Amino acid sequence: MESVKENIISLTLDNFQAEVLECDRPVLVTFFALWDQPCRMQQSELDSIADKHPEIKVCKLDVEEYPDFAQQFGIMMVPTTIAFKNGKKIKRASGLRLEHILLSMVQ
Repeated sequence: MESVKENIISLTLDNFQAEVLECDRPVLVTFFALWDQPCRMQQSELDSIADKHPEIKVCKLDVEEYPDFAQQFGIMMVPTTIAFKNGKKIKRASGLRLEHILLSMVQ
């Protein structure tokens, strides 16, 4: 499993419900793969959001570790980021996205 900053949650089958669907603040979930260069490039954008915006929960889910989860959400490419509010998907973006675009997904 990839090492992530302490303010970015690594999602698993066990914590997805509590961390995303039951969260009382907006959540950005990025589906990623360790080997993918755009995923690695997007990490700095996610780090910045997690550092500057405590009102937004930033999470990552490794599609190779949890392929069934990726399939459930229809993930066809990485990185794909899905924004959730009140447990509901509100926006989705595939491919490398800059910080301001990711932030606009939850505003």
